[in-house]
Amino acid sequence: MDNKTQVLIIDDSAQPYLPRLREQAPTCEFHGCQAGESVSDALARVQPEIVFGLHGGRYPAFSHAVALDYPSVKWMHNGGAGIDHLTGWDSDRITVTNSAGVSSRFMAETVTGAILMMNFGFPKYLEQQQQHIWEKQPWESLSTKTVLVIGLGGIGTLVANRMRMFGAHVIGARRTARACDEVDEQVAMSDVPEVLPRADYVCIHVPNTEETQNLVDAEFLSRMKPTARLINTARGAQADEAALISALQERRIAGAYLDVFRTEPLPADSPFWDLPGVLITPHHADAAEGWKSVSAAFFAENLKRFLQGRALQNICNPASGY
Repeated sequence: MDNKTQVLIIDDSAQPYLPRLREQAPTCEFHGCQAGESVSDALARVQPEIVFGLHGGRYPAFSHAVALDYPSVKWMHNGGAGIDHLTGWDSDRITVTNSAGVSSRFMAETVTGAILMMNFGFPKYLEQQQQHIWEKQPWESLSTKTVLVIGLGGIGTLVANRMRMFGAHVIGARRTARACDEVDEQVAMSDVPEVLPRADYVCIHVPNTEETQNLVDAEFLSRMKPTARLINTARGAQADEAALISALQERRIAGAYLDVFRTEPLPADSPFWDLPGVLITPHHADAAEGWKSVSAAFFAENLKRFLQGRALQNICNPASGY
């Protein structure tokens, strides 16, 4: 090891963005995890001051947490937004940051596409196409719909913006009173039960914390109207899956787009696969091609700040979990 700042990258492959990092931070030495090497082994080999983590097949998110307690690590940057896999660090010893906002536009694009798909009835038309059936289905414009966006961070704000572009009436809910210009109405989280009966689409965009786990429970679902649909691209823990399965099976809500589940990959025998009106994607809604390079660019800017002794962007709070 020389006098360069040692940086460990936890990723299946850093090749797409590593040259740019080396060019932008010549005083750093970057190391990846070697083939067959665990995160713990890589930490012991590199003794890094900085860790940049991007979850993937070889290194799922939970495997990154060991870096929080490694003595040489002063700063850890999570390449995604969610940090529920990184809990309980000592903020006096280590700084944790994330890439919240970097992939917001990708998630908003996916959510918008799912709503448009369900609103026009494309899943039904795909079924008819397979059966060679020519039959028109009734549909209503999004301009006649109300969309409830729960959580007005980077993703929720962009979803609200996209929905208003189609003329939908957007109600936004957030835990603070800070106004959002992209919604037609704004309510506190405590007022969500009162506005749920008005919503045609309910979009969940809140971080995974103790307060938001099981946000979508039996009571929540009972307040949705039978024609409404749920969108969850946040975390599986935010929905009581038994209650959601029951509501979908009994047609108490019309459907759902689900990208996240409590158990992932979703087991082959899960009832979700065969429920009416349900669209499923494999926790991939914000992973547009090249997203890791976009996240690496954000990390590079933060790295410049770190090396210059300036305040970092997106510092996370271990108490709140975001």
